[in-house]
Amino acid sequence: MPRVFAERRKTGDLDLEAVELAFRTAIHSAGAAGLSELLREPGTIPTTVPCACGRHARYKDLRRQPILTVLGPAHMLRAYYWCAHCRQGGFPADCARDMEATEFSPGVRRMLALVDSECCCFDQGRQQMELLADREVTAKAVERVTEAIGADIARRQQEAIQQTMQLELPGAMGQPIPKMYVQMDGTGLPMVAKETEGRNGKAEDGRTHTREAKLGCVFTQTTVDDQGRPVRDEASTTYTGAIETAAEFSRRIYTEAHQRGWSRAQVKVVMEDGAEWIWNIAEEQFPGATQSSISITPVNTCGIWPANFIPATRNPNATG
Repeated sequence: MPRVFAERRKTGDLDLEAVELAFRTAIHSAGAAGLSELLREPGTIPTTVPCACGRHARYKDLRRQPILTVLGPAHMLRAYYWCAHCRQGGFPADCARDMEATEFSPGVRRMLALVDSECCCFDQGRQQMELLADREVTAKAVERVTEAIGADIARRQQEAIQQTMQLELPGAMGQPIPKMYVQMDGTGLPMVAKETEGRNGKAEDGRTHTREAKLGCVFTQTTVDDQGRPVRDEASTTYTGAIETAAEFSRRIYTEAHQRGWSRAQVKVVMEDGAEWIWNIAEEQFPGATQSSISITPVNTCGIWPANFIPATRNPNATG
């Protein structure tokens, strides 16, 4: 910072971008230092803490852990405990702060997941972190963190699916929903060779170079446009999807609709493009719903309709 002011006095010129980035770095550095102080173990440290084995772990010493935070490099100073019974050690503070087995703070991990979801490769995510957040990470770090978050999300989704499918759940409490839509489609995703090994395809060599991702969304509609066409309610769309079998996806999309209040919907509509596996899901998981056969693309499934437009439903057996 002294160099910035010295240059200003000397030449009278000001490189605004360089200055604002320098100020950002300085403010972040001060914030990281303050954060490190907050992450010190408090003065009174318990002699023992409960251990996962059912016994008690005993305090050994304080240990320092470097971490990367939203504000910059910082460190935690926390108590280490050792259980003589199961011969396992651990840091209770790490678990309490959502910092177990990681060097990235929760805020940084959220950033990494976001930039990776918007970028076409891990290195581009690394570049975005450096430009937008002033945080230097490796492309491998972007990959590791986002894959770990994805695995955790997948685990939680499977738990929700299992609970929904195995339990006899009552209808969700709440206000009636005028109209609810479920929309499904599939699209091929390019894959590296090891992900398609042993799978038949349409290529000349008999192999496939893609795998189908099954996608779905649930949304509501209460209004129409000036021409009387239904309009999707703003911010009402939730999404789900995975590379899995139709049977697995049927449970996934049912769970999403159930959590959104499908049982409370007064008008229920399932929209699809006529693929047999989709019709089967509609019959199995959403009996009694109005079924609409329309032309769907992955863009449609993601909810990108001109002027938030929803195609009107029709009888799938109708002609013309």
